[in-house]
Amino acid sequence: MRLGALSALLAGGLLLAMVQPAAAQLVQRSHDHIVLTIPDDEVCGVPVTTTIDIIDNEQERLAKSGFPLFKSTGRGTITFTNPETGKSVTNFFAGASKDLTVVDNGDGTITLRTAVTGVPEKITLSDGTILNMDVGRVVFVSVLDYNGTPTNTDDDVEISSSIESISGPHPDLESDFALFCEIVVPALT
Repeated sequence: MRLGALSALLAGGLLLAMVQPAAAQLVQRSHDHIVLTIPDDEVCGVPVTTTIDIIDNEQERLAKSGFPLFKSTGRGTITFTNPETGKSVTNFFAGASKDLTVVDNGDGTITLRTAVTGVPEKITLSDGTILNMDVGRVVFVSVLDYNGTPTNTDDDVEISSSIESISGPHPDLESDFALFCEIVVPALT
């Protein structure tokens, strides 16, 4: 697994949450500061202690079509430390995710365009050396089966996902995230 299970959920949730147009009706807003340590985790097959410090701001709005739209902004660090070697790497991220459009396809599916901007990944050694950095803007297009309940995203099923556009360097994304383990494993061992 690329990240420890919990850290992947937290980072993925932060980086892939979505934002809405200004005209959409506000339904819910939240602010969370998550700080925790996972002592028996693993990253790319290496046993690690994972330390997480994330600030996450989220909003949910309803578009005129009735579909929920999400916005997430925040920043965080996830540090992986190999207890056997004492070596660590940190993944810093900051930015926003934003729904650009949501279209009802008329067949129980929607097409969602989402922009992710900022620094989704900056991998550094403990001395500050940068191993990799993805930065800029990426627009994702996802087709989701919303299972007949447009306002309940918990039961949505992703049918397909693709990248519409990339601005800025995104070497890890463009490697289909293979680069992450290629640089993290030697840095931890």
